[in-house]
Amino acid sequence: MSRGGRAREVPGGRLPNFLLIGAPKAGSTALADYLREHPDVFIPPEKEIYFFDMQFDRGLDWYRSRFAAATTERAVGDATPTYLYADRALEAMATVIPDARLLVILRNPVDRAYSSYWYERALTERRSFEEAVRAEIDGTLRNLPKRRPYLDTGRYLPRLERVASLFGRAALCVVTLEEMRVDPAGVFREVCRFIGVDDSFVPSNLGAIRNPSYRVRWPAVRRAMFRYRAWRRLPRGWANALDRLNRAEFRYPPLDAALRAELSALFAEDNRALAAWLGKDLDAWSG
Repeated sequence: MSRGGRAREVPGGRLPNFLLIGAPKAGSTALADYLREHPDVFIPPEKEIYFFDMQFDRGLDWYRSRFAAATTERAVGDATPTYLYADRALEAMATVIPDARLLVILRNPVDRAYSSYWYERALTERRSFEEAVRAEIDGTLRNLPKRRPYLDTGRYLPRLERVASLFGRAALCVVTLEEMRVDPAGVFREVCRFIGVDDSFVPSNLGAIRNPSYRVRWPAVRRAMFRYRAWRRLPRGWANALDRLNRAEFRYPPLDAALRAELSALFAEDNRALAAWLGKDLDAWSG
């Protein structure tokens, strides 16, 4: 199958021909929702399948079953934003679907870190954001086991270089949340062209805020879901429904201006290198 062509046909089902692989807390939910409205795009309702990084042991037949509802759509996608950070996931992807087109959406790393922090507060994070990032800066990291550090996850370039080394630079399309907020139609057209579908289609929800901040009503339920991988044993769709029921609207406080300035300075060199590699203007991330 050529890149941008139809999803790979395999015995027993289809495999995706594009993946939205990152970054977490950077707008992947919104982008996946926009794409899901396109008549020639299929993304499973659960969005995040976690096959290549957490469920590879279930096998390809299980993975194909996630896309069983796809019919004639030209673009079939898996939107799991944690793949970007897992070398074994990227290597498995390169073996199983080597011709896949890969989408990445990035966000100002300071804002991404702060958003990720509030997500972790719904699990077991008890430190203040400043305590957490200072521990990371000082080399005394005490993040939860198996959780990614807040700041290091925003050093995007090494991860993108790893993807390019496995798939080739042309297989990678990178956009930013800030671009999508300013020009959602333009970003959506770019993405549609990249995955090989009609770029004149405009989703009804284009520009809508997706996956807003929230607090967890019953933290113990959320922790149990992750700790015991309960979401693997529930019937398909039940885990997502339970997670939605467990959310309540919440608007976290703004980040302290002095700490924001300090962290922005910390990322300045990384962001300059990333901008040069992408050929993009990332000046909006400087403040």
